[in-house]
Amino acid sequence: MNFAAPLWLLLLVAIPVLLAVEAWCVRRDRERTAQLVARPLWPKVVARPAEAWRWVRLGLFSLGVAGLAIALAGPRWGVVREKLQREGVDVVLLVDTSGSMAAEDVQPSRFALARLALRSLLDALEGDRLALVALEGEAYPLVPLTLDAGAVALFLESMEPGMLPTPGTSLGAGLEAALSLFVDEQRANKVVVLVSDGEDLEGAVERGLRAARSKGVIVHTVGVGTAAGAPVPHFDAEGRRQGFKKDGDGRVVVSRLDEGVLQRLARETGGVYTRATPANTGVWQIAAAVRGMEQKSLAQEYSYRPKERYQWPLGVALLAITVGLLLPLRLRRQPGALALALALGVAAAPAQASDVLGEITLKPQRETRAGKKAWKEGDFPRALERFQSASSLRPEDERALFNLADALVASGQVEEAIPLLQALGSQPTSPLAAAARYNLGNALFYKQDYEGAVQAYRGALQLIPGDEDTRRNLELALRRLQEQQQQQRQGQQGGQRQERRETPREDQQQRQGDGQQPPEPRQPTPEEQERQRFQREVGMPKERAMQLLEALQQNEKAEHRRRLAKLREGKREGRDW
Repeated sequence: MNFAAPLWLLLLVAIPVLLAVEAWCVRRDRERTAQLVARPLWPKVVARPAEAWRWVRLGLFSLGVAGLAIALAGPRWGVVREKLQREGVDVVLLVDTSGSMAAEDVQPSRFALARLALRSLLDALEGDRLALVALEGEAYPLVPLTLDAGAVALFLESMEPGMLPTPGTSLGAGLEAALSLFVDEQRANKVVVLVSDGEDLEGAVERGLRAARSKGVIVHTVGVGTAAGAPVPHFDAEGRRQGFKKDGDGRVVVSRLDEGVLQRLARETGGVYTRATPANTGVWQIAAAVRGMEQKSLAQEYSYRPKERYQWPLGVALLAITVGLLLPLRLRRQPGALALALALGVAAAPAQASDVLGEITLKPQRETRAGKKAWKEGDFPRALERFQSASSLRPEDERALFNLADALVASGQVEEAIPLLQALGSQPTSPLAAAARYNLGNALFYKQDYEGAVQAYRGALQLIPGDEDTRRNLELALRRLQEQQQQQRQGQQGGQRQERRETPREDQQQRQGDGQQPPEPRQPTPEEQERQRFQREVGMPKERAMQLLEALQQNEKAEHRRRLAKLREGKREGRDW
């Protein structure tokens, strides 16, 4: 026998702790009972089971803890033989990115339509493993087989015609690159989806077709374009359109959809051919064929593992704990004596009885949870009511008072919240002192008591020197305080000038009166806070940084096109579409 997680056996150490807790609870219970009823009256007033029952229950609880520890440790013995079945399909998306895919015989272009068709196919193949390969004169795998369809979609969005250094079109090289991604030779249900205009300038289709048939890979094809065709656009190294491509004789190159090659690839491998149009991409046929394959089992194999036997100790633990809670089954009680004890307890301390009942039923916790839920929903009056109930049940609990103060501020009762926050922040050793001083600063700021807000924020920074929010609010409060003091000085000067004038103008008095009123306090919006944080960290406005980033991306893309143009000039002379 062995254990799957032997560290759980350390829970057996809890048994002596359980015994110690039981002894402490018994002693505390007797002390409390002695405060209500004299010890000589216990046999007549207090109904207790026999002492032996206590030891029986303690033994059952200890057995239950031991059973739970052993069950969590995962005891195993014996061997189980299981049949494993895996489902799903491996799909490689092979995309033609040659120059002819930029032709515009379908709107907006062949490649744009091909990308739209593949997006729809990605949505329909949820749960399958996907890969992505770009095809031109050579083929380059961009994404290996993965369950992350989002990564495939991201690379698909970044693709464009002419992105590879080797121009031209080689369907055979693309098929071979796609087949190389199926690394698990024993895995069945392998599919290649080729999206192309069917033009093959290298003549290597036969080699790729034989390789696909030998490996049992199904090739579905999607044709993009028209039989009439369209001229192939020519772009310079900067990505600017410069007319159309021309052949060696100086004639404009016209690219046409070659459905024959695509139909043959699909027919001889058991796949489906469909043609994509702006009105109907046609990928639903391919998606239906792939979903039909998903119903087949990809592999059947057997595994052997130790048999889990946790059920036995778990059953013993549950039975022992249940019986321990029920014992003793019957208890002789003296109704008159029990009623007398209850009457004595309630008459002696009704408030304590109510508090104890509330603690037993976890009412403070329930009220706090209800208040937090109302706070998240924006119902501040209801949150305030719940937090008031929780604080009344636990008047010495700092967290309950802190929640109550926050609810008072949110409900507009700032005057009532300030004394609570001051009291909570007066003890520097309290874990809530820093937060209380911070919230006190916010409350005083709301009252336009900027001087008090500055003192509160500085007090919070003494406890949390590195807090950015507190520093930001302190700076804002200092600016408002300076503006307020400046406005007060201007108001005093204006009042003195007004006294010296015997016949002041009404419009001048109105302007001076308006100047004496401090501006309404306004908290910065989340967008403004984010812009301030970004400018403080980066050293420039966010809009300027985004403009620079976009310019860098455009420069990088232009540089990439220039490098590709140089590579293409050195690699091929002749047909490069």
